[in-house]
Amino acid sequence: MEIKQISSKFSWQTFIVIAIVTLLVIISFNYLRGNFLTAKEWETIIRRFPYILIGNQQGLTIKGGFALNIIISITCMVISTILGIFLGLGQIAPQSIVRWLSWFLTQFFRNSPWLVILYVMLYLLPFELNLGVIRLEFSSIAKSIIGLSLVVAANISEIVRGAIQSIPSGQWEAAKAMGYTGIQTLRLVIFPQALRRMIPPWMNWYAILTMGTTLTNLVGVPEGLTTVRQVLELEGERLAIPLYTILMLLFFLYCYPIAWWTRKLERRFIN
Repeated sequence: MEIKQISSKFSWQTFIVIAIVTLLVIISFNYLRGNFLTAKEWETIIRRFPYILIGNQQGLTIKGGFALNIIISITCMVISTILGIFLGLGQIAPQSIVRWLSWFLTQFFRNSPWLVILYVMLYLLPFELNLGVIRLEFSSIAKSIIGLSLVVAANISEIVRGAIQSIPSGQWEAAKAMGYTGIQTLRLVIFPQALRRMIPPWMNWYAILTMGTTLTNLVGVPEGLTTVRQVLELEGERLAIPLYTILMLLFFLYCYPIAWWTRKLERRFIN
């Protein structure tokens, strides 16, 4: 039994590593076979790397690049988690109007294309909103964060709803017998148990969101894919393969540990 488990664990990890290494070798071989990079071009890649990473070559201030993808993903996940919890709880609320409205918003944003929502936010939200003493500015980054947050919040809503409803009904009945109100039962008994079941899919959605932030380049956000394209416009298309490969590896190095930790938590909390 132990040998079988070790073999299973070894196989999927080995498969992922072999697949990635093979892909990179094939891409690199086919590119370098007829397009050997000169020492000057390698120097250009190294010199432009900080720009791809943080969108800035004059200091450490983050102005874009891959770091902006991470900032957007973290900000979106915080907003999405808060909205998703309220929508998920709304789907199991005793009031029918609250349940229907929460269900509708969840299904609407959950089944809408990400890019379409980004474009809707781009044109729907003004660049500046004056509320008297308060003036709100909506940059392309802010509009993208709002759009992505709505999509992910809808999916987190389903995670919350499913996790809460997966708790045996006996837990509700036992808490009611002890004199707990519905809110107390949810807060003190049900939600702490459901939280353990929410964490793995929540982490999985964060990894998906991080990769999905590349869509924001289409609405003018200077994230990693945008900075790569800007470098190619300045330095030439010969650097396309190595630069896109660098960006791909940055995403892999950030997202793969999340995926690995997610699987570990699934085995610990769910199985």
